[in-house]
Amino acid sequence: MSELFSEIGQNGTPYIRPEVMNVIKATNRDYPAYWNEEKQKWGGLLEATIYTENSSLPTLENSEVVSYRKLTGIEK
Repeated sequence: MSELFSEIGQNGTPYIRPEVMNVIKATNRDYPAYWNEEKQKWGGLLEATIYTENSSLPTLENSEVVSYRKLTGIEK
């Protein structure tokens, strides 16, 4: 999702809500850490890569897939 909120819907392209929004969470740490694909390292939730397709999820050791919407309280 590289568009800014102000750009959504401009240029005749309507915004389509992704069906899934997942992040990868580390399971071997004492604190929450999430995978950042661009930096190739673990970090906070604000830096996490959000995957909108299950087929694009990388397989990482000591990790689990978590719904971003559930983490943020958007969906229960």
